[in-house]
Amino acid sequence: MTTSTPDSETLLLTVTRQLLAQGSETDLCREGLSFLSELLGADLGMLHLRVTEREYVMNAAWGEHPLLDVHRVQVMEPDWVTLLTAGTWISAPVPSPDWHGPEERNYARLGARHLVNFGLFNGPELVGTVNLLFNRPRPDLNGLGVLGTIGALWGTLLSRLQAESAVRAREAMLRTVTDQGTDLVTVLDAGGRVLYQSGGARLLLGRSARDVTGHAALNVVHPDDIGRVQEAFMAIQRVPDATLNLTFRALHVDGRVLWLEARGRNLLEEPSVRGVVVHSRDVTAQHLSKRALERRVQELTLMHATSLQLQEAQSVDEIASRVVRLIEGRLGHPFVWVAERVGDQLLMRACDGNREPRTVRHAQSLPVDQGLCGAAVRGGVTLMLGDVRCDPRYVPIGHEVRSELVTPIRVSGRVWGVLNVESPLVDAFDEDDRQALETVAAQMGAALANVMLLADLRGSRDELSRAYDQTIEGWARALDFRDRETEGHSQRVTELAVELARRMGLSGEALLHLRRGALLHDIGKMGIPDAVLLKPGPLDDQEWAVMRRHPDMALALLEPIEFLREALDIPSAHHEKWNGSGYPAGLAGEAIPLPARIFAVIDVWDALRHDRPYRPAWDAERARALIEQEAGQHFDPQVVRAFLAWLDGAGASDGGDADA
Repeated sequence: MTTSTPDSETLLLTVTRQLLAQGSETDLCREGLSFLSELLGADLGMLHLRVTEREYVMNAAWGEHPLLDVHRVQVMEPDWVTLLTAGTWISAPVPSPDWHGPEERNYARLGARHLVNFGLFNGPELVGTVNLLFNRPRPDLNGLGVLGTIGALWGTLLSRLQAESAVRAREAMLRTVTDQGTDLVTVLDAGGRVLYQSGGARLLLGRSARDVTGHAALNVVHPDDIGRVQEAFMAIQRVPDATLNLTFRALHVDGRVLWLEARGRNLLEEPSVRGVVVHSRDVTAQHLSKRALERRVQELTLMHATSLQLQEAQSVDEIASRVVRLIEGRLGHPFVWVAERVGDQLLMRACDGNREPRTVRHAQSLPVDQGLCGAAVRGGVTLMLGDVRCDPRYVPIGHEVRSELVTPIRVSGRVWGVLNVESPLVDAFDEDDRQALETVAAQMGAALANVMLLADLRGSRDELSRAYDQTIEGWARALDFRDRETEGHSQRVTELAVELARRMGLSGEALLHLRRGALLHDIGKMGIPDAVLLKPGPLDDQEWAVMRRHPDMALALLEPIEFLREALDIPSAHHEKWNGSGYPAGLAGEAIPLPARIFAVIDVWDALRHDRPYRPAWDAERARALIEQEAGQHFDPQVVRAFLAWLDGAGASDGGDADA
């Protein structure tokens, strides 16, 4: 079976949705384990819950194996409990070389080849553990670092459901003992008027049964939920004995908003009742807890997504744009923008995609001594305003804003700029928003520091490289000045050799080293005496022996220079010949470096096409014929074909000097 491993963000979001959808401890364990096992392609899965300080008992299992019951109870060592509650997780091959336990408890006996293990924890308390076993190697799972986050969420949900279960058990006991309590029992007629309400109405809603009897039940429903409650009530009436489950907001007599969980049943045709019976209980605390948990998950996914996005960003503008899009998409705030401090101005680097350019055109540059953003930069502190109209520092920039949250972005200890979020709603932000924005700003500052450092390093590297190349070109000109008969030779053959090499597929660093080698191809002649180098007539055998030493002299001269070591092919080997008759080493065929084979053709072509004291320049046809004739003897046939094809395209019309 082939399983496609989801990326970390997808895994976190999908598992979170599945866990939040479960309403009981049993469902959370069983359905959560089966969903994660199927998602990751596990063959066996076990979820153990803590029953004592060291003993954990299997609560849910995925898959079947005759030896699975051997692992019904796990005994956890304190050190391992500490690691799991810190978010540690395992993705490792089975059997483990570190296994020292009883052989009967080795997961290899279950057919496992790979193990994933993580803890379910709520703060410092380990609630349980999850073990996923795979009957094949799964190294692709080694990067799922979000399992620690999933374990924290899962453990928190388990603790909440366990606490709620304990609360419900206590409530059931109290209802058995006394009729008093906060739960409501309400009977409604077909028109939605209250026929009966239990005594819990006063405790829950601040209204006595007498206050509400005979009145419409919708009177206590929050205005925003009236339509939904009325629709549900009408639907339940259509079918005798039908039931409904509904959570809605109700209004306490003192104006507080409560969340009620209602379970209704249509008993209008039951002679002893003649109404719709609704049992309601206060779930405000649970609802707020769930909303807080959902908000925390939302913030965690934002932090995770921000980290991933900023790792890939290559420039300041790209970092700013990605952060703006993430905040708008994840937190849903309508106005988001990033500005950089440049002198006494704040320059906008990115804003959200929903804002029309014309609305912010005049705000592309904001004075640092004005506005809330300027105050945040000057003070180096986060500002959170529930209503900007109440703060004289606020400066409108072209759209309706009531709330604003702005935090400074620090790069290497200094305030680089601001991250600003605005909303048309009053009191749109809270402390959770503040913490989330400050965390994103810190991540952004670290990413900006890296990008700016890399930009400085690239600039320094490019500047140094230019200095190197200018030095090399100076050496080449110096050599040309020494031998006036070949003046301009080095530059000509360099440009031709680079172009031919590019046509033959060389690029990047290889092309750079070829260019440097071509410029310095005759640098060894600096060691040749003037009497030999500048002799007007033919050289005798002894003088040729001296002349042929210049490639070795070039090697001795350049090899100690580290940045030129990759450019030695041409200076040391451009007089080698394809048939092995060249010098200084007598190399043959592909033993001659390709840059030297390319340069050899260019060198001879340029020599033939320019005047020498002992002969005038050859015309193009005669020079071409010689190049073609020497293919397989002096020259690499492949290089000759490429060069002639270039000539046919009218590419190389001129050349430089050569000492063939």
